[in-house]
Amino acid sequence: MRDAQSVLLVGNPGVGKTTLIRALGQRLLGEGWIVFEASAADVLAGQIYIGQIEERVQTIARTLGGHKILWIVENFSELLWSGRHQFNPQGLLGLLLPHLADRTIRLVGECRPDTYHALIEMQPKVGSALAAYRMSPLSDEATLSLGSFWAAQHRLSDGAEFVTPSVIREALHLVKHYLSAKAAPGNLLDFLKLVRHRPIEERGPALSRVSPDDLLAALSHLTGLPRSMLDERTTLDLENLRRFFNQRVLGQPEAVECLVERLAMIKAGLTDPTRPQGVFLFVGPTGTGKTEIAKALAEFLFGSSSRMIRLDMSEFQLPESLDRLVGNGGTALVDAICKQPFSVILLDEFEKSHPRVWDLFLQLFDDGRLTDRHGRTADFRHSIAIMTSNLGAAIPPGTNIGFAQGKGTFNPGGVERAVSQIFRAEFINRIDRIVIFRPLTQSVMRELLQKEFTEIVGRRGLRTRPWAVEWDQSAIEFLIEKGFTPDLGARPLKRAIERYVLAPLAMAIVNREVPQGDQFLFIRSNGERIEACFVNPDEPESEQADTPALTPAFQRVEELVLNAYGTQEEVAFLKAEYEHLVEQLRADEWQNRKQAALREIGSPGFWDLPNRYGVLGLVEYMDRIEAGLETAGSLLGRLTRSRPISRGSHIPKDLVQHLACQIYLLRAAYSALFEGRPRDAFLSVTALRDAGVDRAASDDFARRIGVMYRNWAKARRMRCEVLEEVEGQESTPYRLVLAISGFAAYCILEAESGLHVLETSENDGSLGRSRARVCVVAQPDEPARLENGSLRRQAIRALERDRAANNVIVRRYRSDPSPLVRDRVRGWRTGRLDDVLDGNFDVIQ
Repeated sequence: MRDAQSVLLVGNPGVGKTTLIRALGQRLLGEGWIVFEASAADVLAGQIYIGQIEERVQTIARTLGGHKILWIVENFSELLWSGRHQFNPQGLLGLLLPHLADRTIRLVGECRPDTYHALIEMQPKVGSALAAYRMSPLSDEATLSLGSFWAAQHRLSDGAEFVTPSVIREALHLVKHYLSAKAAPGNLLDFLKLVRHRPIEERGPALSRVSPDDLLAALSHLTGLPRSMLDERTTLDLENLRRFFNQRVLGQPEAVECLVERLAMIKAGLTDPTRPQGVFLFVGPTGTGKTEIAKALAEFLFGSSSRMIRLDMSEFQLPESLDRLVGNGGTALVDAICKQPFSVILLDEFEKSHPRVWDLFLQLFDDGRLTDRHGRTADFRHSIAIMTSNLGAAIPPGTNIGFAQGKGTFNPGGVERAVSQIFRAEFINRIDRIVIFRPLTQSVMRELLQKEFTEIVGRRGLRTRPWAVEWDQSAIEFLIEKGFTPDLGARPLKRAIERYVLAPLAMAIVNREVPQGDQFLFIRSNGERIEACFVNPDEPESEQADTPALTPAFQRVEELVLNAYGTQEEVAFLKAEYEHLVEQLRADEWQNRKQAALREIGSPGFWDLPNRYGVLGLVEYMDRIEAGLETAGSLLGRLTRSRPISRGSHIPKDLVQHLACQIYLLRAAYSALFEGRPRDAFLSVTALRDAGVDRAASDDFARRIGVMYRNWAKARRMRCEVLEEVEGQESTPYRLVLAISGFAAYCILEAESGLHVLETSENDGSLGRSRARVCVVAQPDEPARLENGSLRRQAIRALERDRAANNVIVRRYRSDPSPLVRDRVRGWRTGRLDDVLDGNFDVIQ
């Protein structure tokens, strides 16, 4: 032994290298040898100046030479890289090799097969300086025999078997499948030790044998995988799994089904054992849920989204970027997988990385392994790799979003072509599935908002207050507009809610500007901002004494929109109207029409059809009606739950008016949809230049009519955009062009087309007249182009096509000597001029 050559034991972790070396050490200690263990870091400890490493190696050689001393190095390959610098490129191993070759230093080291090949390649003298002995894993039978021997040495306190042979065999089966990074027999023995040392409260009484359930519990703890994925005796509830993913990511059924199918394959043991458990490419616009569903997958599999390894591939655009994946440092991908082989790997914006990086991942996807520059190999066979990209799917800023419009710029076929043009067929063939993420539809946007609303109401600032929070449809539409963008998807949503809802509400709470006690917190929009309205359901109405009894002639929704008293009789009437609407939307006629439109959207070639915008708009409109009915039902539920329905009791009348308005609009929208009438409108108001009429007075009247329509849009919670407003001059009459969208906007406004006449009493007793022409046309289904002013140009073209002047007098207005308004189209007259100009012309009878 005094002249023995240094030895290098080469084998995978678990084959018994360390056990053999320690047995040798014990034997040598008994023969008077000094045996010590020191790593490369121990040797280099305290070294500061150049030349100190060489001096320390010489000291070691003098100390060990000629004596019965054995140096044990557990990770021999570390010597190759340690101590290297600009003035010493050979490193610590290069300095030690001469002393190992002449046997001054006697050393026993451990090395894995992959790193041994790197050692020989970079330091060929290692092959002659040290004798390499390869250790192979034990056979299954030998491993089981050793496991039984170990179990016999570790019996229970009463002498009974700790683990039976059948359970040992099951343990070997599990470790071979799930803990393949470690070889036999170490994989089995280490696993049995883990099971034995699990806390008694987890494993059961101390005098109990290990059961298969104990094995699964320990394996679940070790890998992070849920028991439902590990236990072959149980089934995986796929419906619950679908619900889990659908709750996390909305509107992406293809992606959800892809992951459900893959998890079913993993559970059934049908995935390719030589490759990663799954390799997917998620392609779609930004902010559609690609990253979120990867987090959800990591959370389901491993209990936490922190088990997802995320790489921003835009940082790997240069060939040198490979070092960050397989090079030095603990941040390399190889290091991360070696530490935690059971992971979800998210490769974000994969197409932005360098083609050499693509080739590296091609190898990874094919073999399930990746070797770093030190020769260390990481096992990716228990990981799931998800690449994300927006190739061919990016939606330019400024594009209208939503089902009816944003979809018009998204073509799944174009996405597939872009992927095939960028990546080689060889690379695409390594991908298990390419999943296209669709732009968010209006209905999905509403669902996302509802999720956020639920989370907000659960926060401490609202949870501890006795407030019943209701979100009006107008607030939802406002936040959809502010919180979703084509280029960022749903990412701005949280910021929009914080800016427009939470920040103003927080200021009010901090400044003690909110009322005390039970309150309705009614959140709605006036088209420009979010308004938080507090209503005390227990506050008595000052007008109770003047409240008339509800008569059958008064039972019209429009009358409650105009003037409600807050009686429970009114609420009961609105409840009946609401339930009638619910029945209509549940009827086969409604459902069949919607399903037919959805089938048409899914048909081949749909995105190239000229009428696609009309079909998309129809589905989006039906979704909006359903969502509007849901918010109306929520408010109705609040009103009926706030106090028992009894004759003579009162509730806040503005809430009753609001509910009546919602039902009125939904009913009109439903009727217009089945009559095939347009949805949104362009409206123009133009002052007429009549002989003998003061031009300024004519312009002022037209301006008041324009304000009336803006008031109407605000009261009905319509979206109203001013496309053009020309102030009147001597030669140029006042002109206003509006784009108005909302429930039944065109259907209600259509009757406004024609002449509006203001009658005034002149000093000579004659009747003066100022006239304004109103023109209402339907907005086309096809969205306007992206450039600025395109919607205005679209409106002007649509209004010009309706050239035939409508000379029908719609309405006459008079303020003196007593107010009077006569509507010839709708057939009513009233003295409530202010109500008409406030925008209530559509509900007066």
